[in-house]
Amino acid sequence: MIARPSSRQLLETVRTELRTTIKHAVTDADALARLDMIDSILGSVIMRSDDEVAWLREEIANHGVDPAVRGRVTDERLDAMVAIWTQDKAEFHGEFVDFDPIYSWPKPVTQPYPPLYVGGAGPAAFRRIARLKAGWIAISPSAEVLSVQLEEVRAVAGSDVPVTVSHVGEATAKSLEGYLGLGVERVLVELPTEPRDQTLRRLDEVATEFAKLA
Repeated sequence: MIARPSSRQLLETVRTELRTTIKHAVTDADALARLDMIDSILGSVIMRSDDEVAWLREEIANHGVDPAVRGRVTDERLDAMVAIWTQDKAEFHGEFVDFDPIYSWPKPVTQPYPPLYVGGAGPAAFRRIARLKAGWIAISPSAEVLSVQLEEVRAVAGSDVPVTVSHVGEATAKSLEGYLGLGVERVLVELPTEPRDQTLRRLDEVATEFAKLA
């Protein structure tokens, strides 16, 4: 979970990553609904499903999921979570997720549920985005590379699909300015784990580069 303070020292943005391939749909749905309830007072929640549907096969196998069916597991767990959020008495009967009618409260304050962003960069991920009416969280080294992928995802999920891109590489005005014309919602940049003073200097450098784009 990542939180950033606003000028009122409240949470302006909270982003939580759903490890949907290795977590349980019921507990995730409940936890995120409660976070969204806090969000209605303090900030905003963006839910991000696994990039590339848990690409690290050893990790998901260690959690009892067959890597060969990880995409289907993710789809069922997301669908089950949506059912819990949107139905007073939800039940789900799938191949990998199965539960009889349950009550789960609170429901999300954000209706029908907080924004969901799905990772991945291929046909299966783009179909998942379209089916869930979700946003796309992309990883890209440049605007040129992203522009090609944007054509692909928009052809499947629609021209208005929300896009957040995680820029991999140097965060300079020159490397980031190309994203301005692509219609993405936000660009995330890397911040290496370093001691406090180095981190503060790096943040100042990034802020200086961002200011050049204003």
